[in-house]
Amino acid sequence: MVSRREFIKLTSMGAAVISTAGMNQCMNTGSSGKLKPAGGRLIDAHIHATPGKIEKALRVMDDNLIRYAVLIASISGSDPDYYVGDRAFYEINDAIKPYRNRLGLHYTYDWSLAENDPEFFIKAPDMLEKAVDAGAIALKNLKDLGLTARDREGKLIPIDDPRLFPIWERAEKLGIPVAFHTGDPVAFFQPWNPENERWEELELHPEWSFADRSKYPALETLFDQVNNVYRTFPGVKFVAVHVAGYSENLKAVSSWLDQLPNLSIDTAARIGELGRHSSGEGHEFFTKYQDRIMFGTDLAFWNECDVQGAGPCKDFTMEENHHFYDIHWRYFQTLDKQFDHPTPIQGNWKIDGIGLDESVLKKLYWDNAFRFYKLDRFGVA
Repeated sequence: MVSRREFIKLTSMGAAVISTAGMNQCMNTGSSGKLKPAGGRLIDAHIHATPGKIEKALRVMDDNLIRYAVLIASISGSDPDYYVGDRAFYEINDAIKPYRNRLGLHYTYDWSLAENDPEFFIKAPDMLEKAVDAGAIALKNLKDLGLTARDREGKLIPIDDPRLFPIWERAEKLGIPVAFHTGDPVAFFQPWNPENERWEELELHPEWSFADRSKYPALETLFDQVNNVYRTFPGVKFVAVHVAGYSENLKAVSSWLDQLPNLSIDTAARIGELGRHSSGEGHEFFTKYQDRIMFGTDLAFWNECDVQGAGPCKDFTMEENHHFYDIHWRYFQTLDKQFDHPTPIQGNWKIDGIGLDESVLKKLYWDNAFRFYKLDRFGVA
């Protein structure tokens, strides 16, 4: 049992409040002694899988009590490996048809069409509606938008470009959520040198360095643009993935959530950054916004290999994937101090658990995504 006094002593924020009864329930282990997710059922609201890896994704889900997962129809990379848009969506959509009560799919645009197809902006809303009719449960906008995507004149397309407004209007009419991946970790926008704390990750993915201001906008500019979209379309339900792209600054994310009632976030691939905040700050953040945060991992099952949020591409074993999820449970459910985060290539530091109450975990792991994506219509239980 962790008393309130012990919790306050363990954290740097005495204002944090935690239920000791909840802590007893959260720190649940099976006969093997391994931590189990509180509640016994989960939705992973952010994974990737190519058609040939759907069966493996389902096995990993079963092994980790994941009842349902939300797929993003994309695989990052460089031409000719960039797998997005209609091709990705319809191939994956066909592969998951037998599993509609286990897997849902976002539609994604191939933003290169904005540069190559003179009618893209006119066609885009109908492309979305066609995908929704085929089974898409949401729209996901990849980080290309605002960062690298260009129009026919070779100009960057701002996230809040009025030419895109008909897309958001169509999403509202269709009643589907819209996800945005905006920017990337702060370090990716800083000079790429050995002093950069993501040096190792950027060596593996040099295309993720956006420090050159002659090519890429500042991270703050991207945030201003996407927040303008959220404000302009209050009738659309938005989810800002990867802790709104700013897990380094929970005060900023808090201010956005306070100002934008139509905005939710997910936790995908950001446990490493979240765990750098004090246990008290993390606990307070997840408790305050307990109705607007969805659990996600960014686990990817690609044809040639798997990726655990970030880092090496390899064929991870069931045990390795189980360990990946275990670290998430440890972060959310315990007050353990200074343990390894699930994506060590993202930074050489340790993280602290935040010991959330059982009631908060239930919303994080299940209720919020179930409501956000209206999963009752698919018989998800």
